[in-house]
Amino acid sequence: MAFEEIEKNFDTEGLTLQGVRIWPMIKSYLIGIEKDTQVIKEASPSTIKILLKNLIPDTLSFRKIKKSRNWVFTNSERRYYINQESFDRVTTGLLHYLEDYLLFENPLPKGRTKKSNLQKGEHYFGMSWIFLLQFLLLKFSKKPKIQNIDALESYLDRDLNKIKNIIHRICAGERIYDFLIRRYRPQAIFVVCYYSNFELIRAAKKNNVPIIELQHGLVSKGHRAYYFSKHYGEEHLPDYFLSYGQYSTEIVAEGNLVKLGDILNYGYTFLEEVRRKLVISDELRVLKKKFKKVICITGQLPMTDKPLLKIIDEVCDDFPEVCFIFKPRYMDDTPKFTEKANFIALGHLNTYELLKYCNCHITVYSTCAMESLALGTPNISVDIKGYYTQFLKSMLHGNRYNYVVDSSEGLKKTLQMFENKKFSKEEVKDSISSVFSKMVPSKPFLDFFQKVVE
Repeated sequence: MAFEEIEKNFDTEGLTLQGVRIWPMIKSYLIGIEKDTQVIKEASPSTIKILLKNLIPDTLSFRKIKKSRNWVFTNSERRYYINQESFDRVTTGLLHYLEDYLLFENPLPKGRTKKSNLQKGEHYFGMSWIFLLQFLLLKFSKKPKIQNIDALESYLDRDLNKIKNIIHRICAGERIYDFLIRRYRPQAIFVVCYYSNFELIRAAKKNNVPIIELQHGLVSKGHRAYYFSKHYGEEHLPDYFLSYGQYSTEIVAEGNLVKLGDILNYGYTFLEEVRRKLVISDELRVLKKKFKKVICITGQLPMTDKPLLKIIDEVCDDFPEVCFIFKPRYMDDTPKFTEKANFIALGHLNTYELLKYCNCHITVYSTCAMESLALGTPNISVDIKGYYTQFLKSMLHGNRYNYVVDSSEGLKKTLQMFENKKFSKEEVKDSISSVFSKMVPSKPFLDFFQKVVE
């Protein structure tokens, strides 16, 4: 969807809710009306099952709400192991600087993090009851009136009822967070992926509590939530941004998300832990001994996974000494393909183990493209439907360890070139330093945080 054209030709500033501009909120979900990009999730039996299973322990965790005035919001998808130790790849790094925080964790999709897997300083606050209460409020409240949404429907010639339902849900959730924030007064709220937390952001703004976004993945001019042609107010955006590095910092500032002075080049603390500590598993070690090379393919969404897997299937027979391992983004949503002796799916293996220890990484537009380079592993970007060009090209163009192909023939030629080529892991890591800064020292972080909470 051409967001630049919409912002240029339609009065997006006229889209308001209770007098407040809401284009950032609508824009974030607008791609969900496209058939290929189903980012709008519907409640499923498996979702309800996870929420009900965790309802009692999550409700009991309310007792911990006074443990810390630093609140952190994430979900279980981001929980990974480094050997036997469990980390949230985005939020746990805060414990290098802060004594503790209250960890609000959405149990979807992996389920509730066990107490024994929490880091010292992580006070767990389960969210199942919040989502179920939000559902009840949704059922017993009226849909809010959105100014000019009908005009946008006419302009796009699309049914935006899904968007209207999401905004109704956000307004219901806002009431819950407004109560929690007014009652327990956090000094700062960290969010992972601000555009999944609009109800929280609206409540925090109402109560003058600063919102700090922790970068969790790709930030580019092509990303709908991180680049706006003009400033649309601050009511639905983070106040501060902790960036992977200088590249993302410039995009966020230029894209009218957060002012340059309110962005910190924070680095990617989890990747540094992976570099230092993560060891190879017996399962992957066996495969590396069995095959001359092992290549990891990371999935993203069905619209790109299916053609990507088709390309791999077309080339893998020509490389019998290479093992192609497909790692789906979601364990319960693995695209079906015919496995072969050297083309397999291993959803249970740690993504970061694969990125660190495989000989090469292949993806379309996943953040793993950058993460593999940061771990010393060359990357092949397959440009399917122009997604590499839209999302990754601006930051990886010119990187000599990132190879771009758009067909099975192109991939075959690149893999043939790889057969006798050796790479220096340190040189590959250094090639991505403009995207991933080194972990920020304590003093600059604490000085920044002091400015936030003053």
